Parts: sequence; structure tokens; C-alpha cells
Amino acid sequence: MIYQIELNNEYANQEFDIKVPNSEINRHILLQTTENDSLLMSIFVDDVQIGQPFICCPNQYVVPYQYMQELLGGNFVFETEKNNYPSFENFGKNCSLYFVTADEINEQ
Repeated sequence: MIYQIELNNEYANQEFDIKVPNSEINRHILLQTTENDSLLMSIFVDDVQIGQPFICCPNQYVVPYQYMQELLGGNFVFETEKNNYPSFENFGKNCSLYFVTADEINEQ
């Protein structure tokens, strides 16, 4: 399954939990905008951070490692127009965040 995550385009930094039906994994996300306008995503699974903050690139999976995807039960992707880098000002306009479950990833 693919789940769209609603983001607020008024805040450069935000955090939230991701609830996926039929999953017991607790996913907590922290989005931070850097001084050079890059977007970083910190991911916590059951209150433990996996890896370091990941840089968010357009139209590709955020988490680069298979074993981390397995811990997470999927991966995140920012879909943007014209391959623009994700930016909080564009959330909900021409930049959307999705969570893709492991089952969906394995079918691709």
C-alpha cells in the first residue's frame, strides 16, 4: 500500500507519527530544513533512531539501505514536480510525501 502523509507548509521543521493499518511498528518522523534549504528526515522506529538524518531527494526513496527498510516496514518518497528538491513551502502544492509499505516495494 501507499499512504499519503499530510504535511504543513507553514513550518520549516515538523515532527509526527505515521500510523499504518495492520502494523505494530511505531514510526516517528522529524523533518528539518537546513540553512541551505535542504530537507533532512530523521526516522525513529519504536523510539530508536535508525541511521543519521537522511537528505530528502526528489522522487526517490529516502532510506537508502535494505535492512533499514525492513526495520521501518517500508520507505518514504517525496514526489515533486520537475524533480525539484522537497521544500516545506511546497508541501501540499507540488511536493507530497508518501509512505510505501514493504509489500508494495517488493512488487515493483
